[in-house]
Amino acid sequence: MKQINILLLFFCISFLSIYASSQSYNSLGQTGLITIPSAEVHDEQSAYLTLNRSNFIKLGVVTITPYDWMEASYFYYRPDDLFWGSTKGLYLDKGFNVKFSYKPKNILLPRIAIGLDDFAGTGQFTREYIVTTYDFKSFKFTSGLGWGKYVGESSIKNPLSIFSDEFTKREKLDYGKGGSLSSSLWFKGPATPLIGLEYKLKNIKNTTIKIERNPYDYFKFACCGEGLSEESLLVRPKESDINFGLSYKYKDFGNVDLSYIKGNSWNISFSIGFRGNKNYRKKEKFSPKLENIDYKQNSVKNEFYLDLLHNLNQNKLYLQTANLDNKILNVSIESADHINPVIYSSRTAYIANEVAKFNNIKLDNIETGHLNRGIKINSAKYHTKDLNLVNRKPDILVKRRTILENSDNNSHNQHEFKPTVQFPVIINNLSPDIKTHVGSPEKFMYTGIGIKASTEIQFNRNLVFFSSIGRIIEDNFDEKVSEPNSQLQEVRTQIVDYLQESSGDIYIDRMEIEHIASPINNIYTKVSFGYLESMYGGVAAEVMYKPFKGKVAMSLELNRVTQRAFDQKFTFSKYKVSTQHFNVAYYHPKTNVLAKWSFGKYLAGDKGYTLDLSRRMPNGWQAGVWFSNTNVSAVQFGEGSFDKGFYMNIPLNLFSKSYSKNSQGVSIRSMTRDGAQKLELRNRLIDSFYGATYNEFNENWFNYLD
Repeated sequence: MKQINILLLFFCISFLSIYASSQSYNSLGQTGLITIPSAEVHDEQSAYLTLNRSNFIKLGVVTITPYDWMEASYFYYRPDDLFWGSTKGLYLDKGFNVKFSYKPKNILLPRIAIGLDDFAGTGQFTREYIVTTYDFKSFKFTSGLGWGKYVGESSIKNPLSIFSDEFTKREKLDYGKGGSLSSSLWFKGPATPLIGLEYKLKNIKNTTIKIERNPYDYFKFACCGEGLSEESLLVRPKESDINFGLSYKYKDFGNVDLSYIKGNSWNISFSIGFRGNKNYRKKEKFSPKLENIDYKQNSVKNEFYLDLLHNLNQNKLYLQTANLDNKILNVSIESADHINPVIYSSRTAYIANEVAKFNNIKLDNIETGHLNRGIKINSAKYHTKDLNLVNRKPDILVKRRTILENSDNNSHNQHEFKPTVQFPVIINNLSPDIKTHVGSPEKFMYTGIGIKASTEIQFNRNLVFFSSIGRIIEDNFDEKVSEPNSQLQEVRTQIVDYLQESSGDIYIDRMEIEHIASPINNIYTKVSFGYLESMYGGVAAEVMYKPFKGKVAMSLELNRVTQRAFDQKFTFSKYKVSTQHFNVAYYHPKTNVLAKWSFGKYLAGDKGYTLDLSRRMPNGWQAGVWFSNTNVSAVQFGEGSFDKGFYMNIPLNLFSKSYSKNSQGVSIRSMTRDGAQKLELRNRLIDSFYGATYNEFNENWFNYLD
């Protein structure tokens, strides 16, 4: 039975994870030695994928690092020797790991870490540890204690039993179909020493030798499916308690590890990833192309406006309106390339000041209004004496002289100069289309590859038509049998039917008309109707309050939808539902923590809440975890017990010389079920209008005139 306090504990533990130097991963994808963890973690804002292969195990792990004190990972484990459905090698397990790490300021003290492995799964890897790591530069020494599945043939009395007799025994639990926490087992029962050494080779750069004590009994990792095969008796026995290996690290991109474990097995591991706080392609410094064109205007002001429009446009800053009054210039702009409001507003102000000099106009202040979908979300008033490229790092006086305002969201409509835009504006895009279905027992991943044509028609800045039409050319979805087997209305578990019916044919992923507006300051509205996502069509509406000086945003979401037919064309099925959600988002600028809470009615008619915690950085990098708790029991929900997962958002300009708003999202949920399911809508207001608040603007000052 799900308990709210246990869910909150699961959520907090999942969110609190990661730090690092030049470590490699152990066999569960954590930073560590070969099969045991160390106290170290990877660099802040890191993301890594690890693939591990031995003579009887395949393992895939995704690890994220939102902070320098926490590491969290999600793994898929497939043993070759276990039976599933009377077939050997089909069993698939998955679970979450988390590590909390602390590095003392005193250099004589070691780094210490506490970790939980597979704390919300079927229990294949359920284990806990406390370890310390001394870094002596030329070598690292790790020691500590492990519980649960770390304990093999040898063990010691649990030292925590001095606090309570409850720590002496570790009960056996029936995890059923997984998803429940194993908190009643944590750090209980016998313990085993964890010890290992990592030595840096002096003559081979970025290469280390690792030696560790192997504590495991590998037969304890065979709890599930239909059990062991004859092969298990050959591949699982351990002939040595010592593992040793070689690890090579390639810059920040990952590791290759080769090791010999348990005295009879080779193990190879590859990890690849990146740091979200590092630009892998150096950005070109802001050096605008400026031209003084004689438009032969009778008015100096008109000549200035046309010069300003031309020079901003050729630097990919799009002037919407302008108004020159004495020595003060007001402009409103939109940017197609920048999510950072300081970059495009300071660039705009600099260019405007230089263009004014072309026309012998003296300016004291330049106010840039930031527009999003034709809505003025705020403005920044710069002092012209601060607009120079000699000192691009703004000192405290520059920040003090720059005034951030929440001016009237329609004030730009009163400006004197308004360039004419020929509507409708039509934007077409053709891109690859990759569809996946992950985590089935029969196969780790089913994949389809095709093409997708997207069209956006802007009738005006507020009213937009969007369509996404695709065709899958090659896939293996027909190898998967659709067996939703749900006690709830099948609102998501029929996803395989949608993938199979649309296979090899043209399908409509989305086709909708959307209107976004701001009737008054800090109030935003959105209405959309059509085919809102691949499985549902109808009407969706949302209204949001996001105050300029606040840290909290709130929205109310009302939707009326009908389930679409499996072929994803124009017809619908019979199922109709109304969903409602009250959303609250709180942003803490000092830590970049974004907490979102949503309460309401979901697609299957169940009611409850979703809690989402993430770290969102100014450059667009974001990583977080979430879980949902509704009035659906674990039995009704099915495998997984309740909905949960984690996600990352990767800004693609990390890998480009130029700036871009484009990003790639990666989301993993433990299981596709029907409980706690929301619509997958475009442009949810609660997730939109970044830069609209004082705090969101201020956190970007390091990119002044960048």
